[in-house]
Amino acid sequence: MAKKKHHEEHENHERWLVSYADFITLLFAFFTVLYATSQKDAAKAKEFEASIRQAFKSHLDFGGVLGENVAFDTNGRLLPPPIDLFPPEGAGPTEVQDALQRLIEKSVSEQERAALVQNIRHDSVGVHVSLAAGALFPSGSDEILVGGLTALDKVASILKVSNRKLVVEGHTDNVPIKSARYRSNWDLAAARATKIVRYLIAKHQIPASRLVAVSYADQKPIVPNDTEENRAKNRRIDVLIVTGPSPF
Repeated sequence: MAKKKHHEEHENHERWLVSYADFITLLFAFFTVLYATSQKDAAKAKEFEASIRQAFKSHLDFGGVLGENVAFDTNGRLLPPPIDLFPPEGAGPTEVQDALQRLIEKSVSEQERAALVQNIRHDSVGVHVSLAAGALFPSGSDEILVGGLTALDKVASILKVSNRKLVVEGHTDNVPIKSARYRSNWDLAAARATKIVRYLIAKHQIPASRLVAVSYADQKPIVPNDTEENRAKNRRIDVLIVTGPSPF
């Protein structure tokens, strides 16, 4: 009996289409899952951002830092907002002073502190931050010096997160002012205190309801006005962070 000849099977050159179709299907599924995951993460990210803003009262997002109260160092690098927060409402002036001093030491350079921040002290009303008027204003003027804005902005950013009433006090030495614009030291001190209040509202968005401007002229010196060095110390802007019942 003659054997039947087997015909050779022709190779299927289109089998790759099956693998290609499977690959495309998997790729579509992969990007579908990736898209769905990204949408879920975005929602979570927004919730996280909101919680960060509420907890730290800063302006952080996932692209950087927003808002105009951002501070930079001398090399133009962003300074992160202070992490330590003020003590809660009801804390005494000693606790508030300790927290304020710690935050200023972290955020304000030693050179800036030496030029601007004269001292930090507390009494029964609250915590006083004495800012040297010479670093903020020209002699006999209420126009804020550009050179003092960097340090002032850093201090203001710290004061903003306290959420307490701020009393901005204008103080002078006992030398009578000689100016056509200001009739007395009372007028000069009032103009300077008001200018700082307006700056805190406009630049740092501190609510006006938290701010009070007061003029004391030369009536509350911290040292005797018997030397030029002492008179320079008495020419100051005091920011009172009220920790007890507000006197205003």
